[in-house]
Amino acid sequence: MKIKEVIIKKGEWLLDALKRIGYDMIPTNTILDKTLTGLGATHSEIHSKRNSIIIEPNVPVILGKLNDNENLEAVYEKYTPYTIKKYLQMDIPYKKIFTTPESFKKIRNTAIELNINIYKNFFCLFDECEKVTQDIDYRSKIIQPIYDFFQFEEKAFVSATPLPMSHKEFERQNFQKIKIVPDYDYKKDLELIVTNSYYKRLKKVLDSMKDSKCVCIFFNVTDGINEIIENLGIADYKIFCSQKSVEKLAKRGIHNAYSNIYYPFAKYNFFTCRFYSGLDIVLRKCKPDIIMLTDFNSANWTMIDPFTEAIQIQGRFRKPKKDDDVTYNSLTHISTINPDMKVRSQKELNIRINQFISDYNILKERHDKETDDIRKEAIFDDMKGLHYQDLIDEKGEINSFSVDNLYNEERVKSYYISAQALHQAYKATGFFNVTLNDVTECIGEDDIRKLNTTKQEIEKRRILVQLLDKIHNDFENGKISFEEKSSYIKLLSEQAEAKYTIDAYMKIGKVGMEKAEYKKGLIDKVILQYDKEQAEILRFSPNVLKDIKEEFEMNVYINKNEIRDRLQAIYDEHNIKCKVIQETITKYYDTDNSGSINGGSYKLTAFKFKLVDF
Repeated sequence: MKIKEVIIKKGEWLLDALKRIGYDMIPTNTILDKTLTGLGATHSEIHSKRNSIIIEPNVPVILGKLNDNENLEAVYEKYTPYTIKKYLQMDIPYKKIFTTPESFKKIRNTAIELNINIYKNFFCLFDECEKVTQDIDYRSKIIQPIYDFFQFEEKAFVSATPLPMSHKEFERQNFQKIKIVPDYDYKKDLELIVTNSYYKRLKKVLDSMKDSKCVCIFFNVTDGINEIIENLGIADYKIFCSQKSVEKLAKRGIHNAYSNIYYPFAKYNFFTCRFYSGLDIVLRKCKPDIIMLTDFNSANWTMIDPFTEAIQIQGRFRKPKKDDDVTYNSLTHISTINPDMKVRSQKELNIRINQFISDYNILKERHDKETDDIRKEAIFDDMKGLHYQDLIDEKGEINSFSVDNLYNEERVKSYYISAQALHQAYKATGFFNVTLNDVTECIGEDDIRKLNTTKQEIEKRRILVQLLDKIHNDFENGKISFEEKSSYIKLLSEQAEAKYTIDAYMKIGKVGMEKAEYKKGLIDKVILQYDKEQAEILRFSPNVLKDIKEEFEMNVYINKNEIRDRLQAIYDEHNIKCKVIQETITKYYDTDNSGSINGGSYKLTAFKFKLVDF
């Protein structure tokens, strides 16, 4: 695909840049990479001298684009074919229709009924096009218009943060990519805070913003938002989320939740991912402080992609004044990390995808050849359960956007395995002046929270051993003092049912626990073997040998039972877990044996060990 770079100067709009290369409107068969949000791509299309269908990722974005003074039509879930039909029959110079991907078919079907060829008579603009790749794993219908999109004679994808797309039609239809390149410094300051004490750090940041008139918090878990509000005692707030989440929160007694932007804003405003991209938020009286949150204790899908979502989030806010380039006071990303997260390489993904396809084709061949209806139905049910089903579209073909989604997901996950990886990702965007504040503690509140909320015993032991090993390694590497090490171990020992695992770890370590698969029965066996080995070593240690030599007189007969009991007392004093019998003394002394009805006696004639230090 050919790439054209086009300069844009400070204060210019998108069309100003496009005119430099001969375009008065967004050109067809183009992936338009705006680099910056708010350059007026949809605005330019609204005012272009052609009919347009503009596909937006969700309803709030559409409602934010509408203007009562324009002949615009919005098509989404609640709109009926009758409404669309009336609009298409209107006598206006240029028709402009905004639609969600899921509702595009309403336009197509109505146009067919009216004998209108939308593919020839309309320009199709797919806005915020990265959302197709990002959202398809949980929102499969977002891709429904794609076959229609490629049938339009004139069409374009546009975004400030487009992702690579592998659909074969881009090459077949000779798409070009236009990259807008600002000739000025547009980087934004961002503080990246990495922590394992999520609430403590969030509270500290919010406390520092107590004088802010408006704090906007982007967090993609409604339950997590509810938890923040309750844990931190936030009273003046609004939540912007899906209608389904609005209804769920209402059942909990939370009624200041909205599915669309609702002014005026509160002191604290929470947004889920449907508000990350495309939306215009204008706060005329104040500038917000922006906080982005990633918390793996809440959900993996709270991960924010530095290359797309972070750029989009900071771009939601429009200038309160025309001559003011700064649209917010501060931008902060508070994030936990997950160093244990499995991240697949591109090679691994290729192997997995090819295996999915192979398994599917084998079953499909069996299905097509099978003549017995019951067996055929059973095979078909097996086919529906395969992973490959997630990769095919409604026409039964490979959905390239679903494949792209798999690669994209692993890319983003790779940033969250360490503070350094996330920091480097932000730097690599070229969009941020990022400052890393790594406040990860040896053992943080999140670690304790995860430990105590884990129900499965084996998993709980595994987590506890990881924490113990981290304490050990940090102490060995000089990151914490002996006093801190002791304090952390004491903290862990105070958690429910932790003592058994801590005692076991202190004896057999992480390797021994892994060998025992964290199962109590196997751990007990390993500990028993360990105790035997340790007893064998300890009972011949210099201090024990010294005490034994000093305990017994030489060359006199001593009752065997007495020797046994006195030797056992020495073992007990040194915590040697080994049972003493009469013959144990012979491990230490040469003896003469004298039998009697009282159990006999030993005369200790020579000590078998040379004690150099005594």
